[in-house]
Amino acid sequence: MARQTQVFAVTTSLVLIAIGRVLIGALFVIAAIQNLINLKQRVTIPTNYGFVLPPPVTVLGFAVQLLGGLSVVLGIYPAWGAAALIVFLVLATGLFHNALLFKKPERDNHVYLVTVNTALAGAMLLIIALG
Repeated sequence: MARQTQVFAVTTSLVLIAIGRVLIGALFVIAAIQNLINLKQRVTIPTNYGFVLPPPVTVLGFAVQLLGGLSVVLGIYPAWGAAALIVFLVLATGLFHNALLFKKPERDNHVYLVTVNTALAGAMLLIIALG
């Protein structure tokens, strides 16, 4: 009986990990698709520092977002996909959501987005830890 309980616990854990990977990875896949659909508008958005990234850099970022998300969703080298998404999150947050550059009320939205991106990076660390 103890062996059955142990097998059930391992199986349940693996299923929950897979579901979690799909849910969190899908967020990046959906965001990347939206970004690519609206690419003409996205490549003209200035950073918080006033400059616009070169279009190939923006497209590369969205490709990392898409491929990293698919990697996590499909479980194909998920640790590598999660690591790529952490890099994407750090750069996107630093370039587009630097809350220290804003005063209230504009700061509130950026503080929220920094918090969300930090939580997403934490989720990616868990995916890396789980393999």
